[in-house]
Amino acid sequence: MVIDMWASLLSSNPKFGIVGTSLDGEKAFEEIIRILPDVVLMDITLPGISGIELTKRIREKTPSIKILGVSMHTNIILIKQLLINGASGYVSKTSSFDEMTTAILTIYEGNRYICRDIKDYITNQVISEQQTDPSYRINQLTKRELEIVNLIKEGHSSKEISEKLFISKRTVEVHRYNIFRKLEVNNITSLIKITNKSFV
Repeated sequence: MVIDMWASLLSSNPKFGIVGTSLDGEKAFEEIIRILPDVVLMDITLPGISGIELTKRIREKTPSIKILGVSMHTNIILIKQLLINGASGYVSKTSSFDEMTTAILTIYEGNRYICRDIKDYITNQVISEQQTDPSYRINQLTKRELEIVNLIKEGHSSKEISEKLFISKRTVEVHRYNIFRKLEVNNITSLIKITNKSFV
């Protein structure tokens, strides 16, 4: 159904002509080598041979053919393997027809294209990883808060810290609250553990 849908949509555009479709990787390879299309739309998951391996074989045999990955996968490792093995771009099966058209024309002209869905997914993944990284949380602390963190690690009480920094005990307590909140810890042991990992 997906193949029929894309074939129908692309055929309606005068810039494109569908020269063949296949559900089987081995048969697809034989047809591609025989027909020599300008662009191949490649799924990662295929019966018999994976889209990644098929991409590699096509590129080794006919490097002039441009390959665009088209799949439901958001696994960055699989997408990276597809690109490493010769694909010039990648779009998801939820990409719009306009984006698919743009992707095909982009790689046909010798450029690369990654769909917005995957770019957004990668961006969100990176942000999520950063936020769970202790060093990311440490970087949220102010200079004063870092001073107080180091004094806490040295074993000083709030009263002793207030005397050393010439600020009120109440101000120290507010800083301590903000430090614990930013570092997402609820005791001094956890605070010491996370800051030691971040080389504070």
